[in-house]
Amino acid sequence: MRVIVLGANGQLGREVVRHIAAQGHKVTAFVRRLANGVIDNTVGIRVGDARTQEDLIAALPGHDVVVNAIGSGTLRKNDVESSTTAVAVAAAQKVGISRYIAMSAGMVELGWPLFKYVFLPLIFRNILAEHRRVEEIVRVSALSWTIVRPPKLTNGPPRGYVASLKLQPKSFSIARADVAAFIADELRDGKYLRQAVFVASSR
Repeated sequence: MRVIVLGANGQLGREVVRHIAAQGHKVTAFVRRLANGVIDNTVGIRVGDARTQEDLIAALPGHDVVVNAIGSGTLRKNDVESSTTAVAVAAAQKVGISRYIAMSAGMVELGWPLFKYVFLPLIFRNILAEHRRVEEIVRVSALSWTIVRPPKLTNGPPRGYVASLKLQPKSFSIARADVAAFIADELRDGKYLRQAVFVASSR
């Protein structure tokens, strides 16, 4: 399978590239700029701006799957994730790629009173709005999508993952390596086509 990973220079993107390549897929890392030593030299690299449709349309042909691992890296108001998603979804459909994996977050379904009435309005309202915009863009597309909904991402050691269509109770964080392992396995198994899946650490 030929996979292009958007945001491959990011912390999650690097893990996704590594895990997908380890399963024997041909991987292209799509990055805004080159970074020495970040991407393994066995992986193909395309440089471009994921918010520019011309750059993506030039890079996507020849691939079977788009994995969008782009994150904003901030809680401030921004549209990095939704704007790149809109461009990537449109470009994938234009060049005839049907498989698409998107990143969201478990907080989109979190109804805990403390989160809903305290943390959400004070801290997370901007990033939550972005995750919901991303999901809406992906859901209305004709792609064979999977939306990945992890809790807080960390750089901790992998512990394995549990995937479920329901929010996992008491799941507060997950290693990026475990999210990447789920994405690699989902590419192989195709278990969650056109579904949003919660991914939590194994206990």
